[in-house]
Amino acid sequence: MEHYFELPVTINGEEKYFKGRLATFGYVYKFYIIVDGQELVFEKDDEQQYRVLSEGVKEKGIDPALIQAIVTILDKLHDR
Repeated sequence: MEHYFELPVTINGEEKYFKGRLATFGYVYKFYIIVDGQELVFEKDDEQQYRVLSEGVKEKGIDPALIQAIVTILDKLHDR
């Protein structure tokens, strides 16, 4: 099952919105979020922290601070 959403992220004092979708696979779920025209995949690691799975994030020039801001928001959503 998939659910579509917009994720608000505040970075450098500016609020941006990123399109995303939540896909569930049994008890596992992944967030697919579009950043700079690229779909990045976020899921929990063994320590239950979110991480980005998409390869080549650094090579494609996506700001690591933006990735961390997205991870922080996903962690906060999970804690609710």
